Amino acid sequence: MQQRELVSGFSELKDLLIRTYKINRRREFVRLYFSIANNELLMHDYDDHKKALSLCSDIEQKKIREGLMSKSHRLAKESLKHPSPAEFLNNESKLYGFFRS
Repeated sequence: MQQRELVSGFSELKDLLIRTYKINRRREFVRLYFSIANNELLMHDYDDHKKALSLCSDIEQKKIREGLMSKSHRLAKESLKHPSPAEFLNNESKLYGFFRS
């Protein structure tokens, strides 16, 4: 994926998390975190890991969540090409400024 698509994909994912959980913090203070549990790829609000969305319900079968916008869908699909999809997404989100310490 090109840099612009990656950035757009993370933006779409962040917006999905904010809308789903009605997060009231300013957008720039919402940090994404990705993990794997029970063969499922999850996206969390870093400040509240209970706020989590499944991006892929079965990593082995590559069952990506329905309803993701096009760039976030491509980002999730791209992550599944890597040995650790969550690590790939965490590293890329840091690289592109979606996770600031």
